[in-house]
Amino acid sequence: MQMFRKSFKICPFLLLIIVFMTGAQAQTKEIAFTIDDLPLNGPPIGVERLRKMTAKLLAVVERNRIPMVGFVNEGLLYAPNETDARIAVLKMWTDAGLELGNHTFSHLGFQNASLADFEDDFIRGESVTKMLMKPNKIRYFRHPFLQMGATRELEDAFRKFIGERGYTAVPVTMDTLDWMFLASYAKALNENDRDFKEKVTAEYLKFVGLKIDSSEKIAGELFGRSVKHILLLHVNELNADNFEALVEIFKRKGYRFVTVEEALRDEIYRFPDNYAPTSDWLSHWASSKGKKFETPRPPEFVQKIYQGK
Repeated sequence: MQMFRKSFKICPFLLLIIVFMTGAQAQTKEIAFTIDDLPLNGPPIGVERLRKMTAKLLAVVERNRIPMVGFVNEGLLYAPNETDARIAVLKMWTDAGLELGNHTFSHLGFQNASLADFEDDFIRGESVTKMLMKPNKIRYFRHPFLQMGATRELEDAFRKFIGERGYTAVPVTMDTLDWMFLASYAKALNENDRDFKEKVTAEYLKFVGLKIDSSEKIAGELFGRSVKHILLLHVNELNADNFEALVEIFKRKGYRFVTVEEALRDEIYRFPDNYAPTSDWLSHWASSKGKKFETPRPPEFVQKIYQGK
């Protein structure tokens, strides 16, 4: 009887520890960073400026130990008198210990391309990357524009095609719409407008926070928990100039940076989804569950400049 009483007194304390540990574990948030359109997304810039931009971005990645995957459009490597220099810039990524993936040769959209043409662009897009990745093999592919193909049959056929070559298509559950903000940022740089540059930067970083919160909320409503997110970024001067601040937002929100391989272990990436030719995967899964969510949009001035208005 005495032993029973002693055990009974200990149990609530143990229960408190278990609840605390479970709660702490439940709050753990994880994200894999991916970045598209290597060596450069956006308006053309000189090779030396490209090299400095890349070095600035990679310094932040290395300092924060982010195991990021960069998806390459090899067509961007070829330019008169600059090809070798551009390949050297791309090599900076593997020299930093980062993994490269295939993003097709020409950033070809699958929505209006035939399967044969898309497969050909895929094959053309891996030659230099293969060389830089040796002795490792390329493991990952990212669909340009997130276009999966005009039909489910095309999507499945291409998945089979890349699977036979050892590739996995990497989905996206979180993005920043940086490509839209870039139009405003490039305008500020071209016009040497410091005030406008600071305004665009502030709005972009604010928007990043909104998108993080939105993606977490949607994932929570769909799956009842925080998921291992995969973030889509683009390699450009907007992100390079502000990458430390962007990373800090994720840190403040409690994220741990994980590899794509680790993120893909989350069972959500095996969840069946309704066919969606182009969109992020949270939208795919929401559609599968008959749900639709509103997501943040950039400020009106950003949208107008992007649209050329």
